[in-house]
Amino acid sequence: PVDVRPLVLAGRPSCARCMAMAGSMAKKSREDLPFPMAAGYAALAINGAKGGGTKYLALQFLNYARWTSQENSCNLPSAVRIMASTYLRNAEGQFTPMGFFRMWWPYVTLVSETVHWGIKVPLNIHLYGQLREAGLGPHSGLFVGVALSTAAETAATGWSERLGVHMGLRQLRSYRESYRISRDARGSALCGAYAGAMPLWVRNFSWNYAFFEWKRLLHNAVDETPDWAPEWFCKHLAWLRRLEKKDQANFLTFEAATLGTYLTVFNMAGDNVKTKMQYDPAKYPSFVGTCREIWSQHGALGFVRGSAFKGFYLILGATVAIGIQERLTEMMATLMH
Repeated sequence: PVDVRPLVLAGRPSCARCMAMAGSMAKKSREDLPFPMAAGYAALAINGAKGGGTKYLALQFLNYARWTSQENSCNLPSAVRIMASTYLRNAEGQFTPMGFFRMWWPYVTLVSETVHWGIKVPLNIHLYGQLREAGLGPHSGLFVGVALSTAAETAATGWSERLGVHMGLRQLRSYRESYRISRDARGSALCGAYAGAMPLWVRNFSWNYAFFEWKRLLHNAVDETPDWAPEWFCKHLAWLRRLEKKDQANFLTFEAATLGTYLTVFNMAGDNVKTKMQYDPAKYPSFVGTCREIWSQHGALGFVRGSAFKGFYLILGATVAIGIQERLTEMMATLMH
């Protein structure tokens, strides 16, 4: 049997536990598994897509708030005022409460969210298992695996992410028109379709890597209290151990998402650069040029605009999307025993 002790999580399934499973699964023959390996990954993908769709349906208004704050490089109250005047008032200044639902346009964002969350966990698990088995170790294997899986995420959803930001903030009704504007500004079909792809990769990679590392650390701490743990953390771990397994896994997902969101500056900075490049590809044609523009106009604060909205959206969304997968991985882990 393969030694996966660095990732064993108290017999508790989780995204990190699945990574350990991936390493052990690779050493077993298909006959030893109670289900086809491909079916396990497919089930994770389907449940992740379901979580991503739920995230879009429930929390898309937070996406608009974040985009508005980043587009205008403004604080939270200013972003709320801009959104209220844009979506809750008509041209005559009358209150239009149904305008709130305009923030769910364009619907291609639903595609972006379902695909993004559908491939995130299973692809990370697969690549991590392969790279760790190849000798990269738990941390380097995770780093390289996340880098590669994030590139695949960007390739799969970069075009729809651009459409969502561009059409949403500009309230364009035509996908063709949005693509034409971006293509003309960037000078080629590919660059137009994937405007903002580089900062999108930076954003997703920094969050993905931080999230999975924090999740692994927290689960392992619940399994065995680390020597360095202060008293308050020991009390917190004792409380977590009293929870049901699924509730414990979901709570640790929430904690890892919070730490991964607010302790990674590159996550916030990449998101700001991405939004500006996608909203106005003519003014912000390059990654480096956009960074320089933000720095010259707003300083370091310009790179973290919208962080409150993004934090709410990402933390709640990750808890919903990955929480659905947690229940499936618990079932998979039981079958593996």
